[in-house]
Amino acid sequence: MMLSNLTEISQGVRKAAFIGAIILFVFMIVRFVVGIGIQIYRSSNQAPPAPPDVRFGKLPRPQFLKSAKTSAGLEFTLENIEGQPPETTASGKVYYMPKKYSTFESGEMTEDLARRLEFTQPPTIDSVYYYFEDAKDPFRTLFVDSIHQNFQLRYNYFENPQVLKMKKIESTETAITNAKEFLIYNNLIDDSVVEGKITTNLLRFDAVSKDLQTASSLSAADAVRINFFRRDLNSLKVVPDEFDLSYNYAVYSPTPGLSLQNIIELSYIFWPIATEEFGSYPLITGSEAFQALTDGRATVIDQGKNGSQIIIRNIYHAFYDSSQPQLYLQPIFVFEGDNDFVAYYPAVIEDWLE
Repeated sequence: MMLSNLTEISQGVRKAAFIGAIILFVFMIVRFVVGIGIQIYRSSNQAPPAPPDVRFGKLPRPQFLKSAKTSAGLEFTLENIEGQPPETTASGKVYYMPKKYSTFESGEMTEDLARRLEFTQPPTIDSVYYYFEDAKDPFRTLFVDSIHQNFQLRYNYFENPQVLKMKKIESTETAITNAKEFLIYNNLIDDSVVEGKITTNLLRFDAVSKDLQTASSLSAADAVRINFFRRDLNSLKVVPDEFDLSYNYAVYSPTPGLSLQNIIELSYIFWPIATEEFGSYPLITGSEAFQALTDGRATVIDQGKNGSQIIIRNIYHAFYDSSQPQLYLQPIFVFEGDNDFVAYYPAVIEDWLE
């Protein structure tokens, strides 16, 4: 009798477990189907995005290079992955770039910067601009904008080109490492620049023009220009006036035994971005931007090795970071084409530009 009861109990437990498993399975299927239904409903019934707040009112039109020409007179063919101008966002962020003003500390900060770069002589001062000469080497000079702490450190290799011939360059990687160590050790530039994209250009000294020109190879190079670009903002590139040449750069050439520390030129221009102070503005479409290019209204930053017929491979949004002070960091359209062609066009609609 006891054995029979145990058998019945065992069968009941198995039956209950089987029914429970079925209920759990059905529950999981229902939950999955309901979840998909909710996602479909939400995706098809999304609240419309908030309209752009145009917080700063009308914006000054981005000022591209004065020496640059328009796209007028050029013929363009679009050959990108999509086969048409890309679909882009209807609105985008515009960031405030606060002005700096001269303070009682500006001069002290400038002289501290000069000391870090081993300039010990009193400067020549013209308003807010300070000019230093190296007491040990008159070919080495420093020019500083005391308000913004932007500066140009230069060695006059035009008058003393032998400084470029002291030692062969090992590699561009060595040049980058040396330049970054110099900048970081002396606390010279903002983290957003030194931690951004870095590119290099090989240079050779031309005795006729007394200038640095493009070198064909590392073995023919006398120097390396190292370009430091701002890191991306909101997943968009931050592009300068000349696109692939940053106005924040160092020129490296091995100078063993000299106080130059292998840096014969250093340019730093930095306009702060208030990343917490932004507005949103309506943007033109990719089709409208491409039409502006073909209509001759875009600015050609680099025509590259092209004639009048140019193939465009890529169109995208970026932020424009001018070497000249500007109140706002604005989105633009960038057009990249074959043979190093690059052009810019403002992305904010005309109604909000002045």
